[in-house]
Amino acid sequence: MKQLSTEKFLEKMGCDVYPITIVKFLLNRRRILSYFERAADTEFEIRVKYTTDHASCDICKEKASEGILCRQHTSIDRVLKTNGVLFDLDTNVYFHKNEIFRMVGNRLVIVYCPHPKLISGEVTDSKVRKVNPITVEDVNLKELPPYEKVCEFISSGLMDQYMKCWFNHEFSIVTIPDDRNKSNWCLVPNK
Repeated sequence: MKQLSTEKFLEKMGCDVYPITIVKFLLNRRRILSYFERAADTEFEIRVKYTTDHASCDICKEKASEGILCRQHTSIDRVLKTNGVLFDLDTNVYFHKNEIFRMVGNRLVIVYCPHPKLISGEVTDSKVRKVNPITVEDVNLKELPPYEKVCEFISSGLMDQYMKCWFNHEFSIVTIPDDRNKSNWCLVPNK
């Protein structure tokens, strides 16, 4: 089984995306794309609505003394202020750091991919695959800003590969091609 390094792939692309974000996309491709599809439905009910302005966010107010924003507004801020992104020609989604995102009508949908090094307790499939959707509905946001640097790739090519990236101090995660909608995974010891 030949493994391709996600870190080296992104280094060649020259973009600011965390390797685990690519791996999470490969593990959850169908699920992540379904968030964008649901947001396109005008009848789709958003459980928690976010705006680009964090002034009214209670969690951001609590964290203000630390000089940070809440998790959701950190992601919103990142995707709106970055100059460089990775763009998937297959799915028309953008990647930056821990975020996978796309404008869907008048909504910005971001899928935040927490790193599995944050997993506490037993490592389970649901903990490894965990992603958090964030839907921004803001009258002041009509489209994504123009990005100075856009690196393009085709994700279907990666779906057929065994992609490897750092998981934690003991292990690396390797995607196992399953079908065109998702990959499985295994852990291999770090050398």
